[in-house]
Amino acid sequence: MPEGVRTFRRHTAPALAGRLLAGMVLVAALAVVPASVGARTLTPSTKGLIAGSAAVTPCGNLTGVVTNFTISSNTVTAVLLSNIPTTCNGGSVTVAVTNGGTRLGGGGPVTVASGGATVPISPAVATGSVTHVRLAIVGP
Repeated sequence: MPEGVRTFRRHTAPALAGRLLAGMVLVAALAVVPASVGARTLTPSTKGLIAGSAAVTPCGNLTGVVTNFTISSNTVTAVLLSNIPTTCNGGSVTVAVTNGGTRLGGGGPVTVASGGATVPISPAVATGSVTHVRLAIVGP
């Protein structure tokens, strides 16, 4: 071949049509797959947002609640609550053991029964670290 002359590959019409068809099939497949992945039936519904207030009545005075601890290997593993007003029986109590304002561990909810409850604490906390026990009773 003389210098500077280039030869080009000749494409026949059937080969070119086959490539064009394969490309179109590939594009169509890519367009369909994402649409079918997220396809699901949606049922429209309306939801209203209502503002208001409700009176909250305490189940009793909690200032007389007595707290004790279950201790294992110098760590608090549970808080034992007694002297809870019987009007709180059936309520759910949650407990947090803290050092000042820092929460160290907690547990609950546990159901109040017969004026008492035992609330397992997770994680267990070193006995010397606990300065406060905070509790909340919801219900009954």
